[in-house]
Amino acid sequence: MTRWWRWTVALLLCGAGVLLGPAPAATGAPAADDPGLGSVVADLGTVVAYAAPGFSPDGAYHASLVPAGDRCDLRVFDVRARKPVGLTHAHVLCDATGIRWAADTDTLVWLVDAAPGLVIAYAWDADPGQVRVQAADAEVFAPASGYPRPQVSADGRFLAFIGRSDTHPAPAVDPSRNAWFVWDRSTGVSLPLSAGDVHVELGQWAPKGHAFFAGTGGRTPFDLRTGACFGSGAACRLPADPHPFFADGWSVDGTAVVGEIVLGGGDNVIAVHDFGDGSTTPFPTRAGRVDYALFVGTGADRVLGYLREGTALWTRTRGTVVRSSVGVAYDSPTGPYLLTGEPVRDAFRYVNLDTGASAPATYRGTGGYWTMDGSSFLGLGPGGCSSLRQWSPATNTVSLFGPPPPRSCYSVPTGPSSRSSSSASGRFAVVSVVTAGGASAGSPYVADLRRHVLSGPLRGYPLGFAPAGDVLEVGRPLGFDRYHLLLVDPRPVPDVDDKPRWSPATPANGARVEAAVGEQSHVQLGASDLQGTPVNLYLRWRDADGVPIASAPKGWSCERKRLAAGATVADCTFAPPRDFTAVRYLDVSVKNVATGAQSDTRSYRVRTG
Repeated sequence: MTRWWRWTVALLLCGAGVLLGPAPAATGAPAADDPGLGSVVADLGTVVAYAAPGFSPDGAYHASLVPAGDRCDLRVFDVRARKPVGLTHAHVLCDATGIRWAADTDTLVWLVDAAPGLVIAYAWDADPGQVRVQAADAEVFAPASGYPRPQVSADGRFLAFIGRSDTHPAPAVDPSRNAWFVWDRSTGVSLPLSAGDVHVELGQWAPKGHAFFAGTGGRTPFDLRTGACFGSGAACRLPADPHPFFADGWSVDGTAVVGEIVLGGGDNVIAVHDFGDGSTTPFPTRAGRVDYALFVGTGADRVLGYLREGTALWTRTRGTVVRSSVGVAYDSPTGPYLLTGEPVRDAFRYVNLDTGASAPATYRGTGGYWTMDGSSFLGLGPGGCSSLRQWSPATNTVSLFGPPPPRSCYSVPTGPSSRSSSSASGRFAVVSVVTAGGASAGSPYVADLRRHVLSGPLRGYPLGFAPAGDVLEVGRPLGFDRYHLLLVDPRPVPDVDDKPRWSPATPANGARVEAAVGEQSHVQLGASDLQGTPVNLYLRWRDADGVPIASAPKGWSCERKRLAAGATVADCTFAPPRDFTAVRYLDVSVKNVATGAQSDTRSYRVRTG
């Protein structure tokens, strides 16, 4: 569940009631498990709100906490097989902070109370589908208030925890109630994380594999750290000159981490630690002062530094640093695109980081977010309350979703943390409807980005898409800390291919329409639907920067015709006069009259010359 939706749901729960989408009067009230769109994969019943561990990394399983007396039952559902998974030793506290999926494998770890002050750690692995005791050679302490919970490495091999071991005791530098151990599931041995006279506390595992960074010094989680170390598995390499390190983010492949090194005296630096060669390299200072940085794309080579104004891109293998924007910058999750704000209001530019090519983006509006697959950027039009728009970097075209309902606005989250608001396939994305003041104005919608149409309203609140596929968690609040939870497939039923198709005679996207004064150029624009449903053509004019223009250029005319089986065609002529109009751009789309599904947009340059 993204931070954006977590705040939205929390505010609604604290208000007078829950706003649900209206049901059609002719069909009566919706069924209890009717999500308002798509189909229900699973009705998981009443669960603890905000506490469910949710989907496994590949989206194949879903874990939730179901109230059972003064405790909860941890339950796992097999999403692909559409059936529950039997778990043992799964009667737990109603607190998901001690329940974690490994970040890159289907391994679920949780805690069960044992003797006073102790817990037993269990893990369920999808393969072979068994529940096993973890760290059996040590004692795992029950997490005290403010102390970290056990953490499993991304590959599921290692479990880090606070506890004690008679077989491999912690060094004397560790406090008796704050000694970190790492259990290697492949050997069955728990080893202390601290070494010699340096106390070490795990910071965070990498998103893949089992690299990690840790804080050194201090004796409790509340003490200031005097240094940091970087390690793998159960061992942390202590630097000769340690300094505290605060991570900004990991590379997707888990081979590097970027963050702030505290040097003292106000001389903090942003640096990348590379786990491959053990090097720690500062962000080059010629970029200016970098406040924080994040990796771009799926590797660890490109690092985007966020300056006081704008951004700078550091390519580590080349040693180059270039100013990438003077304003906001949005990097696509998979690379290679960077969408950057221009000095002109609502204007953007995009860069292909693989080729270095850069051009004005046809997207104009406020901020938004990239879909998980990097195929689209979803945002709002200029002013923030106009049409919802989907920009495709591959074609540099925009598809519009039409205006919001009366007296309301569309709203979308912004930034990298909002990427789970879209499905991993890139087909679906969450869209909210709010008042001009930002208050909720009704239930959210789900945008079908393949068909360029809004589905819904959703009867409930989207808590997040699965990391793979399109399944969406939908929660219906039952009070402050309870949901009725559904897993929903947002695909329409039946999932008919109702997207209009361009005719073979229609020019390809990016084509040029040119004619000299006294001459003519002819263009045929046509489309149809596979089911024979009528479709309509829509023409929008703009300049090179994407600014809309109300009228066509002088000398442009079209004759529209309805053909058999609902097809449509526009025979257009461009015959510029002597007082011809400057270069304009034509964006053309087609809408299915019955379902609202739209074609991909095609864009043409219309010029006299």
